[in-house]
Amino acid sequence: MWDDEFDVVCCGSGPGALAAAVAAADAGLDVHIVRPGASRSVPLGPETPWLGAGIEDAETRDYLDALSADLTPVDDAEYDTAPTVRTVSVWAPVSGRGRIAPFYGARLQDWAQQCLTSPYGVLYTRLADRGTTSMASGTGEEIQVKMLGALESEPAAGTAAVLDDWLSAQVLERQIPTLDNATLQRLVFEEGEVLGAVIDTADGPVALRARHGVALSTEPRGAGPATGKAGEPGKPLQVGLVGYGASRFGRVELLELTRDGAAPGYCSSGGVHDTKRESYRSRARRG
Repeated sequence: MWDDEFDVVCCGSGPGALAAAVAAADAGLDVHIVRPGASRSVPLGPETPWLGAGIEDAETRDYLDALSADLTPVDDAEYDTAPTVRTVSVWAPVSGRGRIAPFYGARLQDWAQQCLTSPYGVLYTRLADRGTTSMASGTGEEIQVKMLGALESEPAAGTAAVLDDWLSAQVLERQIPTLDNATLQRLVFEEGEVLGAVIDTADGPVALRARHGVALSTEPRGAGPATGKAGEPGKPLQVGLVGYGASRFGRVELLELTRDGAAPGYCSSGGVHDTKRESYRSRARRG
């Protein structure tokens, strides 16, 4: 029944799909990208789903809705528009007899909402080893990071535009095949596991098997364009896919690596604020 077969299929118009594809290609996997013709903004309303707006297949709809069942209603949430900028350091786990680094399961729900309210989020249908590195955030908690490369911010361009162009260039450099003007019709399941996806194209549906799962990027939701700058002009930052252990959600972020976890100079001067959400970004509410 399959028209083609890949290790990973990345679907969506958001940066999350491109970042997941770059990360998979760097891991030596066979990747395919499925992208709509143009970036679209998902409308807000009480019936709007968190994931897969426009997908009507009942099994796919149940699967995606179950992953976001306990989150704030879509039309009640705050939405990010600019990429998160975060300071990270090499993770130094708590050592000593009887002392281990804590794991906070409750954070996974908060993290899922942060990813879904960002146009830079991504959902993985399969929990797998994605070659991440354990790192410490500015508040000292452990996060999982897959570094994709260095991005040098440009003073004349918005951060979002620079990041989008950078990710597109990485995809071209790795010669990752892309199916344009195509959208996800449904996921294909076997005994509850996602085996692949059926894609709507101008020439009809195409069934793609994904041996290592499907990655779905989040979509913009009624928020204006992101215009924030990435820290100091000309200062290189790392582009990374950030997540938590045991979470299916990830997010593209801009990272500055420090040796001891100390915030760099521009963080203390107001350029980046390490708050509870550890982000430097603008928020837009519906209306």
